[in-house]
Amino acid sequence: MRKNFKQYGQTLHLVGGNLVYISNMIYPDCSNGILSDYQQYRLDLNNAKSVSQSSIQSLETISPPYILEMEHGLLIKAFNDILDCLNSLVLWIENVTPTEIKEADIMNEISILKVIQLEITETTLGLIEKLNSQPRR
Repeated sequence: MRKNFKQYGQTLHLVGGNLVYISNMIYPDCSNGILSDYQQYRLDLNNAKSVSQSSIQSLETISPPYILEMEHGLLIKAFNDILDCLNSLVLWIENVTPTEIKEADIMNEISILKVIQLEITETTLGLIEKLNSQPRR
């Protein structure tokens, strides 16, 4: 059991780091409210998608401790929602003239990530609460 908790904790650490990476990639460099480097932003978004897919794979291939199964499912859902958001953002920027992509429009497109962030925070707090309620050995 202890080994399972340790492996699961390592996986959560990995996907948490991935989440930080994704959040760093989705906010573009803008000048005067206009996207500065379209190609770089597209590359950043595609890298964020790849990292998101990797996180989903990591979560789907590990068995959570039985007491964390519900939260585990919520984490998988949240990362799938992030991937959906990234896919929508990439599709959107590919269908807009690069010089017309405004920072405000990008912020509007990624606004759903604020909701997902809240879901991940609540799920993480639930994980911590359950872990803290377990007897210590």
